[in-house]
Amino acid sequence: MPLDRLLTLQALMKKFEAQELLNAIRRLMRDADLLKAVHKKRMSPRQTGVLATVEKQIKELTKCCESADLPMSVLALKRLLLLFPLSEQAIAESIQSAVLKAVITVEDELSLHSYFSLEPNEAELYSQPWAGWEKIVAKFPDTNRDIEEMNKCFALGRYTAAMFHALHVAEWGAIKLGDYIGVADPKKGWGPAQKKLRELVDAGHSKLPANLKGQFDFLEQMNREIQTMVLAWRHKVDHAANHLAIIPNTEFTPEVARHIMGAVKVFLSRLEEGIP
Repeated sequence: MPLDRLLTLQALMKKFEAQELLNAIRRLMRDADLLKAVHKKRMSPRQTGVLATVEKQIKELTKCCESADLPMSVLALKRLLLLFPLSEQAIAESIQSAVLKAVITVEDELSLHSYFSLEPNEAELYSQPWAGWEKIVAKFPDTNRDIEEMNKCFALGRYTAAMFHALHVAEWGAIKLGDYIGVADPKKGWGPAQKKLRELVDAGHSKLPANLKGQFDFLEQMNREIQTMVLAWRHKVDHAANHLAIIPNTEFTPEVARHIMGAVKVFLSRLEEGIP
């Protein structure tokens, strides 16, 4: 499937609160019953405020149906509002059957849709993909899109896709690290940065370039973080041609994906703190 198609599908995802819709239906049916009961007692639905309450419930249910992308249900509910200019007796006589027909339309239209359910922690990750990554994004804005897609893919259970974007985040970090430590290779990426960093650490304090004086501890820490990441994705990720790539036919469990994402986050956090 083309990438633009995937992005379009993700852009169409909306938050749908099933409980809100159910509560709105219950309130409308309850108040429609109350409207008829008030009229039977020879009380005025308008003067008692019951009619206004029913109208309010119709509008609330209409909003819920709009959020759930149920256009036929919205039309059916809006037709209920056409009853309100009628006499109170006419409204009381017709409101229950009219409300029931509208609710049946909602039920029928819901049956034609498929909905994906997210656990609370997944929903939070999907709706707030940058939570905890704010400082990283602020300092390295190129990571913004991949951090978003990484966390959204993880929330949706697409762990291999999440890893694809996690590796892009790590690659952006490697490029920034390479710029900072003086990588000369025109093909910037993971391999040259890893190689240059190892050379600097192996050479020791005394041979650091002037612009890196006093940064040996930081470089040593970054070297350890890189080794931690390499260990985390061992047998799953290749870095041929200086770039990170997932080994074909590799499957990622939630635990492995979370472990790698955590390692990438620590790597970028240390970069954010250590690079002036």
